[in-house]
Parts: sequence; C-alpha cells; structure tokens
Amino acid sequence: MGFLAWPLESNRIRRDVTNNTFGTVRTNADGTKRDHQGWDLVATKLTACYAIADGVIEKLSTGSQGHGKYLLLKFSFQGRTLFAQYSHLSLTNVSEGTRVTQGEVIAYTGTSGNASGMTGEDQHLHFEIRTNPKGGQGLGGRVDPATLYGRAPRGVAILESHGQKLLLSGSTGLKMNAADMRRW
Repeated sequence: MGFLAWPLESNRIRRDVTNNTFGTVRTNADGTKRDHQGWDLVATKLTACYAIADGVIEKLSTGSQGHGKYLLLKFSFQGRTLFAQYSHLSLTNVSEGTRVTQGEVIAYTGTSGNASGMTGEDQHLHFEIRTNPKGGQGLGGRVDPATLYGRAPRGVAILESHGQKLLLSGSTGLKMNAADMRRW
C-alpha cells in the first residue's frame, strides 16, 4: 500500500496548538517538559474512525484509565510493521483478530479514559503510531505520524472523504451515503 488513509474524515489538531501534537511538547506545572505520544484530533463523540491501512485488529481495551477504550491496528507500511492506536473511544465495530480494509469504519470516538468529561473543542481522538504493540515510556516505540503523512494537521483541517461505508464489519450492515445524513 502506497499511502495511509486519515483516521477521520476531518483531521485537525485539537485547538491547533503544539501541545496536542507529537513530541516533547507539553509543560508541567513546575515548568518541566513532558511527552505527548501522538496527535489529539478534534472529534465530537460518535465520530467515525477509519482504518488507515489494510490490517488486523491486534488489541481492544476497555480500560478506564489513560487511553480509556482503545484499539490497536497492526498494518504494514513502507516495508515496516506498525501499529495505529485509536484512543478515547465509545464503540468499536471489530474484535481482536478481525481483518480490516483501508477506509473501513472500525470505531467511534468517545470521552473515555483521561478524556472523560471533555466537551466541545476538547473532545478528541488520540491517535498514535507505534513500532511495537506496547509502545514504551515517553516517546519510545512510537513514530511521529507527521513523518508518515507528510505533515501534522495543525492550523488546517485535512479532509478525506471515505465515501459510502459499510458500518458494521463482517455483516451486510447498513450503508449510508453522507448526503443522506441530517443534522438534528
């Protein structure tokens, strides 16, 4: 596969600030710096999350701390095996071991883990790329997603139409065209 799909249809760093990007970008109360291991992408609760590549669901977690509910997608890109983590979810459409195709809806965002209670512009998908399924301390075992996508979506929303999608993996499901959606 020559490119990665974006995890959401509208991808923008939360509040367009550096501390929601990858790297040693956050500041503690005492002025020391700390790491942020991925991107926080603006996403209201129940925003569809898409598989960025063909792959296999390596892990699902329903944990209530830190990342909250999350899934880990194992995929190959540029000759490497990598893992995409989607965190703070409300629902998943897959189970461990499920094979997914690029652009397939695999989950829906939420406010689980340390995103609990966030509202408005602070609701987000925490998205990271790992070189191993467990990651590591700090930035260990992780890759800045900007190195794979060519840029971080800060100061701009990067839109990707995933088109008509099968909503429930492994079933005949319900197909919805974006034109059929209504805002209530």
